[in-house]
Amino acid sequence: MNIAIDVLAILGPDSKNRGIGNYATSQLKSLFEMDKSNRYFLVNFYEDTSLRKLLHYSDNVSEHYFYLGNDGFIGKHKKYKGIFGDLIRNFIKAHNIDVYYMTSPFDQNISYDMKWFSEIKVVATLYDIIPYIFKNRYLRDKAFNEEYMKLITNLKNADKILAISQCAKEDMIKHFKVDPNNIDVIYCGIDDCYKKLDLSSNEANETKDIYKISDQYIMCTGGDDDRKNIADLIIAYSKMPKHLIGKYQLVIVCKLSQASEERYYDIASKHNVRDRVILTNFVPQEHLIMLYNLAYVVAFPSQYEGFGLPVVESMACGTAVLTSNNSSLGEVAEGAAVLVDPFDVNDISRGLVEILEKSDLNDMVEKGYERIKMFTWEKVAQSTLAAMNSFNVADRKVISNKKKIAFFTPLPPLQSGISDYSIDILNKLSNYFSIDVYIDKGYRPNCILSDNITIYEHSRFKSKRDEYHDVLFQMGNSEYHIYMIHYLQKYSGTLVLHDYNLHGLLHYMTEKQNDTAKYRELLCEDYDKDFVNKYIDDYSSGRIPVKIFELTCNGIVTNYAKKIIVHSDYAKRLLLQKDIHRNVKKIFHYADIKEVLNKKEMRDKLNIAGDQFVISAFGHIHETKRIMPILQAFSNLSSKHNEIKLYLVGKPTSSIKGQIEQYMKQHNLENKVIITGYTDLNVFEEYIDASDICLNLRYPYNGETSGSLMRILSKGKCALLNDLGSFSEIPDNACVKLKSPEMLTESEEVEMIMNKLEELLSNPQLISTIGNNARKFAKDNLDIEDIVEQYADFINDSFISNITESMLQDLIGFIKQNQGADVEELYRLAMTLAYSK
Repeated sequence: MNIAIDVLAILGPDSKNRGIGNYATSQLKSLFEMDKSNRYFLVNFYEDTSLRKLLHYSDNVSEHYFYLGNDGFIGKHKKYKGIFGDLIRNFIKAHNIDVYYMTSPFDQNISYDMKWFSEIKVVATLYDIIPYIFKNRYLRDKAFNEEYMKLITNLKNADKILAISQCAKEDMIKHFKVDPNNIDVIYCGIDDCYKKLDLSSNEANETKDIYKISDQYIMCTGGDDDRKNIADLIIAYSKMPKHLIGKYQLVIVCKLSQASEERYYDIASKHNVRDRVILTNFVPQEHLIMLYNLAYVVAFPSQYEGFGLPVVESMACGTAVLTSNNSSLGEVAEGAAVLVDPFDVNDISRGLVEILEKSDLNDMVEKGYERIKMFTWEKVAQSTLAAMNSFNVADRKVISNKKKIAFFTPLPPLQSGISDYSIDILNKLSNYFSIDVYIDKGYRPNCILSDNITIYEHSRFKSKRDEYHDVLFQMGNSEYHIYMIHYLQKYSGTLVLHDYNLHGLLHYMTEKQNDTAKYRELLCEDYDKDFVNKYIDDYSSGRIPVKIFELTCNGIVTNYAKKIIVHSDYAKRLLLQKDIHRNVKKIFHYADIKEVLNKKEMRDKLNIAGDQFVISAFGHIHETKRIMPILQAFSNLSSKHNEIKLYLVGKPTSSIKGQIEQYMKQHNLENKVIITGYTDLNVFEEYIDASDICLNLRYPYNGETSGSLMRILSKGKCALLNDLGSFSEIPDNACVKLKSPEMLTESEEVEMIMNKLEELLSNPQLISTIGNNARKFAKDNLDIEDIVEQYADFINDSFISNITESMLQDLIGFIKQNQGADVEELYRLAMTLAYSK
């Protein structure tokens, strides 16, 4: 399973280093030590810090920090809740989360909407509902009451509640009618540091001197809250017989405000025990444990607790305990402590006398040791893991009653990479949907498709439009896609944009007919009318050449699509820069992760000598693949390395074919450079298998991704790429990146290619390492099964982003007004907003 954990309990300002934070820290630390199978994603909206040292986790745990603005306002301000919801939903989808664990469901530093988790399971820890139990004390403010009750509603809607005591569980059932089967009781554990110490008399005296303790003492670890009952404990202490007061001091160990400290000392003075009551205020944990050990008894008569850690901490330190007979305290201390009514001062006083004079403290300590065996972090981790594993998440993505979709695409025998791409996507996608494919006129498809896929000529679509849940358009920058533009503009749907720049297609559509007016109209989908008019006038008059690469265009399709799929962050970023409200999803171009085939066998099949070093380039052979610089670099290299061969696996375009042939003849490369011509996909992949190094260079660049590159990476080959656009997103250790040619002269580019190939030729281990890293990247990111699942999720997702241009302007105004227009602040927030898209 993939389990996301909100670390609010550990890093939230209201719980960090307090009871809830300590519980979550120890729980997760033990859970990660125990479980190496599930994957855990620590979601952090609070501090840009690492929790690795604190939680000691392994490689199955990862951390994800999102900046929500100063004071985390995006996570709790109602106005921006939609943006926060976008972030949560995108995180769930990006990491295929099965379970989302809320460690502190009543903390108002984050405001969740349970609708965001409708497709996954939610787990939340219940510490207590004390504010509701004492609503007249804690919920008198109407606004706070409303917020608290919303959090209660969220908790009720969790799929599993982890209550830290039976009492907390029963409270939830009694007051909010929650199904008992949805609540697991998972007690707290005791940290190993709480134990019986062998303190010397010097150590004991030094510790007591720090806090001005002179006699034996009754210890209370309370808190700055009336519920902790410190005032009544002081009064109860004053009611004890004088000889006991004279023998035992009352030492109250907790952080207190100045006002509370003055108040408690006033109460002690009023009841004539001021000189016997000590308020230590905050003490470090090391001293706390010593004070537990040195105390004669511990008194913890709290009015209500979700668990009451001081009780078990005292027992672990070998000290007898007095505590309350209600809430979780009587449950936790059962049979091993003196119990009192926390609302009756006289009964607290009675209990103090009993434990000081009438109880067998040694017996109580032994029973305490036995009792605390129930409370270990190992048991907490086991129970937490059992709760997570109780969900049957394996079947949550099973599709029943398949929806029907339409799918516009070219298919083989059309010589298009998108044709091959679509066949594999269609066959896998048919596991999720029933599919009708719409193709262009004039050819008969030559491919094998699943039984629930039907192929139609595109004119049939109009009569069948109402049958479809969605319509997909596989759009590339070639004439094979012209027929689908009309349908996308008229009916909309989901656009799969394989090439960010479609200007070449626009020019092709209008050049033959010399239809300048149409060219002008198409360009106006992306550019201002006056700008387009000037460009057209200059181009038509011959003053400037056509600017296919300089003026990127895609508005003829992107302006009409409801959703857009691209294969790179590069394309997504550019689309959102033009219109932030677009619903754009990056889904990697796929690879079919197959077993790596034997290189020698492939070479025998293709009649390639086994002792040759094979460098290959793949796909349609044209100028943008940097074929001429490659040939020049190879020519220089082959004069020093007789064993190398260059394979150009593809068909040259008419514009470059003659130039290639002439260069090969002039430099005697006919026997060293092999041009295969167009091959079917199987043979194409065999040449990849047979290669040592694969070249995938591009410039000028249309914002495309490369199906050839995905196959190269999946087969564990060392690839040379230009460092631009989507190619820059391949990890540096999984390929060799060369500078973009736009920054180089022709001779510099040739030298760069040659030098890099020379370096690789002399270092076979480097070639192997890069190939292994490429294979790992492909396995982790490009597996077609995962890619198609992302397709299906996006097709079925009705989500509309809350981030609009007006929302961003409002957000900037809010920051300027409330927090100042700090550039760093805006940048950090922009990173989170980008993720939300």
